Amino acid sequence: MTARQRSPGQRSSGQRSAGQRSFRQRWWAWALVGLAVLVGLGLGSRRPPTEGMSDDRLFALGAQMKCLQCVGESVANSEAPIAQQMRDEIRTQMSQGRTDAEILSYFGDRYTDRVLLNPPSTGIAGLVWIVPVVAGLVAVSGLVLTFRRWRRDRVEIEEPTRETRERVEEALAERGTGAGDGERS
Repeated sequence: MTARQRSPGQRSSGQRSAGQRSFRQRWWAWALVGLAVLVGLGLGSRRPPTEGMSDDRLFALGAQMKCLQCVGESVANSEAPIAQQMRDEIRTQMSQGRTDAEILSYFGDRYTDRVLLNPPSTGIAGLVWIVPVVAGLVAVSGLVLTFRRWRRDRVEIEEPTRETRERVEEALAERGTGAGDGERS
């Protein structure tokens, strides 16, 4: 059967429609994006060690505390003398076999909780974690209710009937304004 004899719905096995080609191209693109996300999640989910004397653990703990002398820097990144002393104290505590929670608690007790970059989630400080979530839920609920009300109260605009047009033209004629003038006399 030649191409001329073939009906419009039939295609040879070598021909593909544009829709099939774009689907295949999109499939590969989505597969690559999915792979990138999985690799990113795998690399990002690596947790710093919570035991031992490694520098990774030292800097992970230091990154959870702010430097008391610097503005906007953690103990892990700061070169201030107090940050160096705090890192030395972290090393000492790690060598004594203390857990991360015990080390952070030690610094929280010694310098108050203001040294911790992640505030405790108990007591009044727990509001720091709860209030944004509650505010976000209230905002989303308000938007949902507003959109529902808009949809319910929406007025459908109908085309004017011939009778309505005639009445408008008569009223405009009585006022002395033509129907298409758009100006007042």
